[in-house]
Amino acid sequence: MTTTAPSHVYYFEVGTGVRRGTFTFRVTSWQRFLRAREIGAKNRLLVIVMCVSQWLTGASQLDSTIVAKPREGDFGEADNTVRLSKFGATLYLLQERYVLDPDGRTIVVHADEQFGPVPRFLARTFTYPAEIREAGMASTYHMPLLGTAWTATYQVAADRRALAGELVCDWAKATEKAARVPAAGSTTGDRP
Repeated sequence: MTTTAPSHVYYFEVGTGVRRGTFTFRVTSWQRFLRAREIGAKNRLLVIVMCVSQWLTGASQLDSTIVAKPREGDFGEADNTVRLSKFGATLYLLQERYVLDPDGRTIVVHADEQFGPVPRFLARTFTYPAEIREAGMASTYHMPLLGTAWTATYQVAADRRALAGELVCDWAKATEKAARVPAAGSTTGDRP
């Protein structure tokens, strides 16, 4: 009997395709946020802008597209483009390359991040680790965001179409909820 590696299930079967949903962000402790020295002035300003934006206009739209590349690298790779927007304007753009380890669980993520609609203005490149869990139906990412270490956990719904995520740090929390977008010409949506 052969089993499919959890990372192959997560990126090549369940995750591949286009998802759309919502993104929320809130500071859970303003006191810890203000005391955190590692954040820096630029990231503090970005946090305040995100909070005010969400307070005034509600959740942002989330669009995510994963392209599976099972023949790339030692054990496969996948590309992910995440775009957060409001009223059609890009608030955040994240382009990631997931490099899958032959152990079937461990991932190295290479990321290019940009805040706002102006290319290369508030941008950076970074790398971080991830792990796929629960036979490919859940994941954990350890991401350096906004000058702070975040843990992001994602859970795939039983129908394999929806994904829910929670990103937390010492002073803030974000949530993502997204569902698969039906393929062009489909009346029932695509199947993983």
